[in-house]
Formats: sequence, C-alpha cells, structure tokens
Amino acid sequence: MNKVEDAQTPSKNTATHSSSHNPYANVNDDDFNPLRDELGESFYEDEDSSEDEGMPDYKIGGYHPIHVGEILLDRYVIIQKLGWGHFSTVWLTKDLRYNSYVALKVQKSAQHYVEAAYDEVDILDQVSTNWKTEQWKDSIKDYYKEDKHLMTRLKKFGVISESSHCAQLLNSFIHHGPNGKHFIMVFEILGVNFLEIIKRYDYKGVPLPLVRRLAKQCLIGLDYIHRMC
Repeated sequence: MNKVEDAQTPSKNTATHSSSHNPYANVNDDDFNPLRDELGESFYEDEDSSEDEGMPDYKIGGYHPIHVGEILLDRYVIIQKLGWGHFSTVWLTKDLRYNSYVALKVQKSAQHYVEAAYDEVDILDQVSTNWKTEQWKDSIKDYYKEDKHLMTRLKKFGVISESSHCAQLLNSFIHHGPNGKHFIMVFEILGVNFLEIIKRYDYKGVPLPLVRRLAKQCLIGLDYIHRMC
C-alpha cells in the first residue's frame, strides 16, 4: 500500500493492469487510424467550455489555491488546470524526478474530504498492485490469445500495469496550504474523455472499430476491478 507522507517525504510509487474474454479479436490496429495521429497536437487541447469551480470554495476547508509554476514537494511543477469537481481540482504537472508528466488531484482540506481520500487510496493501492497476480496474467493471455500482435508483445515484455485499463496511482502526500491540510494524489496522465472524442468527429459518429476498442477497454477495466480488487 502507498504510505501517505507529509509534504516533506514522497510516498512509494505504484502501478496497475487488466483483462477478460475478447469479443473483438478480429479488430486490429490496421482497421483505423488512431485519433491522436489524425489530430496531431490538437488531440491534447482542452475545449471544455464548462464553468470553473468559482472562488467561494477557496476558503478554509475548501480548495487549495494552486498557481501555475508552483512547485510541490520540490518535485511537481504545476503547468495548467485539467479539471475540477466537488471534492478537488486536477492539474497537469511536470515530475522533475522522472522528467515526465502526471496529473495531481488536490483534495479540499475539510477533514471528511481528507478521510475520504485515505479510503480512496486504499482502493487505488489494490488497483495498482493486483495486476501482478498469476490469475490476472492468465486472464490477459486468454483474453488476447487471438491477437497475434499483442501476444507477441506479451511474450516480449510480459503483462504490465496497463492491462488493467485503470488509472494508476503513482504517489500521494499531504500538502499544508493557507486553507488547511490537503491530500494530494498523483496519477498517470490520461487522454481526452468520450465527449471530446464525439466532438472531434463532429458529432457524426465515432468509427465503429474505435468504438469497439473503447468498449473493450472499459469492459476489461470493469472485469479487473470486480474480479481482482
């Protein structure tokens, strides 16, 4: 389990992976061009026009006032806001230790939010660990047994955390700010949400091979959570 430390000491990194029976074994990478390749840099643009979280909750017990360029834990450099919710804000961040990009989820500081974050980490620790079990490895190999390309990769690299299709918790720590004590979780960077994919195909329908791939990955993730966690 990831030990949550104060802002002086980072917690241990973790990871995760998943699988199940493959109903789309005949769908392969040649059936369509990846959206990221078609859109180039615009794939990463955020065009969400929803309102921001507003200022009233930036208070004691509420959000932490994050600033672009701020460095947390002498390691995480804030680049831009990715989103927000009732419990937290989420920020694109550069991890100076590994020269990589991550997402920081910064919880509100009220005690019940902090307690909820500890519960969340307990679950995420299982998600980031249980892909290593022999049961899951066997599931993955069975799931992709008709996919020659993926079977070749499995033989070369073995089963890795991405097989779970679940977001990976990489680190967690406590940060003390002007509005109180905030629990911060560090996740791997994810792609755009389903709505953005629909928008980028101009609401005319997402290509069926891509829909199949997305559906398959969602079902694999659910299978992993329900059976292995």
